[in-house]
Amino acid sequence: MKYRKTLLILLMLLVFGISALTASTYIRGIGAQVGQLSADGLSFFQKFDETSALQATVGLYLRGNSYLDYSVGVEYQHTFFSAAYQDWFASDLYWFAGLNHRGFASVDSSTGQYGYAPSFGIGGGFGVEPVFLGHFSVPVSFGYGVFYAVDEVPFIERLTVTFLAQIGARYRF
Repeated sequence: MKYRKTLLILLMLLVFGISALTASTYIRGIGAQVGQLSADGLSFFQKFDETSALQATVGLYLRGNSYLDYSVGVEYQHTFFSAAYQDWFASDLYWFAGLNHRGFASVDSSTGQYGYAPSFGIGGGFGVEPVFLGHFSVPVSFGYGVFYAVDEVPFIERLTVTFLAQIGARYRF
């Protein structure tokens, strides 16, 4: 229960904190994101200026009172090429750097023992974001990430370096 409250408070601070930034036309976006670094879940996108943006994703899966799986991802995106081809289609190329935290919590109903397995990740890469009709976008990104799972094995076995393929769908406003 404590982890759910903490996660909810973090989400509220993140969403309201980011939404208080300066605004102009179509610099915010909401949608869904799927990726090991960006996290799987609902996402919020905020542009700071013409080239800088921040994306935050929060995913949550709860099964009864016995299992919780959550993930939080934050990515900084920097646009290095942008073009509008018609009034209805534009595209951005960007590089990104991101952080991820994921956790699994479970309760064995027969013994009452709690289990918790957190992991952390950092990574980066490149992406493309086509924007249709000024509002609908499908960001696709590729890169590499380093993930650290807290476990009782030797340190080097806790680290994983992996290729990242991420995709999302969002509505910009």
